[in-house]
Amino acid sequence: MTRMTMCAAAAGGLWLAGSVMAAELSIQVLDRDGKPLPDAVVILESSATGARPQPKMEHTIEQEGMRFVPALSVVHLATKVNFVNLDRWDHHVRGGVVGPGGVYLDPSQGYAFRLAGKAPGKSPAREQRQYSQTGPQLLGCHLHASMRGHLYVTDSPWAAVSDAQGQLRLSGVPAGSGRLRVWHADELVETPAMAIQVLEGMAPVRMATQVAPLKKRAPAGPSYGY
Repeated sequence: MTRMTMCAAAAGGLWLAGSVMAAELSIQVLDRDGKPLPDAVVILESSATGARPQPKMEHTIEQEGMRFVPALSVVHLATKVNFVNLDRWDHHVRGGVVGPGGVYLDPSQGYAFRLAGKAPGKSPAREQRQYSQTGPQLLGCHLHASMRGHLYVTDSPWAAVSDAQGQLRLSGVPAGSGRLRVWHADELVETPAMAIQVLEGMAPVRMATQVAPLKKRAPAGPSYGY
């Protein structure tokens, strides 16, 4: 084999190796009874080498019909979150890190601001925030106690929310070892992280939890994942 042929073969081998670095990971999350669990946030932690998906730079959460829409959002630390009030009456946005059981871990460390109701013919009130702490946050309104939403902030480029069948996909995942973590608004105990080995063309991963969903959540549009 000539030197040129050997170099070409080596280059081709490197191209093939690089082409299999990124994989698509399919996951199904199950509740305590082994049934599909919707609205579960799944985060992949990986130190494997390879390109990372770019986080979305902005995300919008609207207040409409006395609801947060989407009811559950996942954003990266780099993402700026816009809160917009589309209702005709005032709302607050109250937020803070939440623990198992749906209670604020430290109410004194939360935040709150008021958004005026939308006047006819005028742009809706909005406020933008960027977060410095990862984890789940409970969103509420001082004026309307029934309004509840959740925002999960992560520093991982791979995070998404499970659909009605408990399924989700993470794209652009580098081959190698990693850990999957799952969070759900109705969890009473934290689900242990799952160690996985990411391979191209791997079978779907099933994640079992001890979550017993309290109620069926009303559809609120697409949630944000990567």
